[in-house]
Amino acid sequence: MLSFRQYLEEKLIMYNQGKRYGQIVFLAGGAGSGKGFAIKNFMEGEKFKIRDVDEWKKAFMKLSDTKKLYPEIRGLSLRDPKAVYKLHMFVKKKGIKDKSLELLLRDANIRHLPNIMFDITMKDASDIGDVIPKLVEAGYESKNIHLTWVLTNYAVAIVNNRNRERVVPEDIMLLSHEGAATNMYDVVKGKLPRGLNGGVRVVLNNRDNTIAWADPDTKKPMKTSQGDIIVKDFTYLTFKKEGKSIGPEADVKRQLLGWIADNVPKTKLTKDMMGTDPDLLDNMYPKKT
Repeated sequence: MLSFRQYLEEKLIMYNQGKRYGQIVFLAGGAGSGKGFAIKNFMEGEKFKIRDVDEWKKAFMKLSDTKKLYPEIRGLSLRDPKAVYKLHMFVKKKGIKDKSLELLLRDANIRHLPNIMFDITMKDASDIGDVIPKLVEAGYESKNIHLTWVLTNYAVAIVNNRNRERVVPEDIMLLSHEGAATNMYDVVKGKLPRGLNGGVRVVLNNRDNTIAWADPDTKKPMKTSQGDIIVKDFTYLTFKKEGKSIGPEADVKRQLLGWIADNVPKTKLTKDMMGTDPDLLDNMYPKKT
């Protein structure tokens, strides 16, 4: 029988069998989808350097308040969506995405390529396409460049966004979820980002799909010292394995399309793109008989 710790480790998403070097993960998901929770609970986040532009935003805010730098962002309230947008544009003009990538790759060489995880919305295909050539140039292999989409019901993501420290404007939030769905739909159709030949996985990150360990005495969810639940089980599927082609498994594709139809925002773009009509799914990927 597996021990408690062994069971937790068995359930984690492991990239290339959990290697500590040479792995790239693009962790995609619209605003409020719970990517931070996924990193802590669904994968071996401690093995990765994480490029999260939001952390740079926090750093600039701190410098503005403590060092009296950057007066244009001093005193911004991150509960105010307009202020959040102003901070976003400030960081974008600083070119932080490119500069942070340069820092991450500064000491990389063919003998030591650090594991890097990119926290992105995937609103734009360039979130991945502009980065991969630099990674390949640094020595990373395409079979070790992976994509994981954290898919959360859009209505849940809206609530998550309103309740968190940094509130993203809802129009930007909608664009982030629409964009992620659009680009992942291209992946379902077989259009992978050029240079990405690692694993492709989708995590269904809704409350009903995540099961916590229960205290045997109180029957309540067990929590860490930081107050986070200890995850026993969660729901994800592997759409493509490392170094392999996208398989012909129609059931997997149908399952993924069903998840997308059930969870992305219902807009003209997503409706026209995927079609939520079950008959359309049946035509694209017939059920096995």
